[in-house]
Amino acid sequence: LHQSLTQTASIDMADYKPTTEIPVATAAPVVAVAPVAGRPAPPGAPPGGHYAMKPYCGVVTILITAFICVCAGFCPCDSKEVYIAPNGQAYTPEGTMTKFGPCTC
Repeated sequence: LHQSLTQTASIDMADYKPTTEIPVATAAPVVAVAPVAGRPAPPGAPPGGHYAMKPYCGVVTILITAFICVCAGFCPCDSKEVYIAPNGQAYTPEGTMTKFGPCTC
């Protein structure tokens, strides 16, 4: 039994072929990126929201509706910047709560 194990081991070693390549783990370089500070929330507004341009019916929309096309009143031509808080409430950049109403397209 011992002799058969020795022969098996020598057969396994005889089949072994050394390689010249040594596998090396490589990693992609890590680039440190400083976090980009966005615009802060307006005064009195909760942090974590974002700014967006929202359409509304203003002076331009009223003038176009009155003098050019009545249907322009259904699609506002004016826009204003608002801060949308995480809870969905809108604020002006000055910090006043606002709504942008049902008149949006």
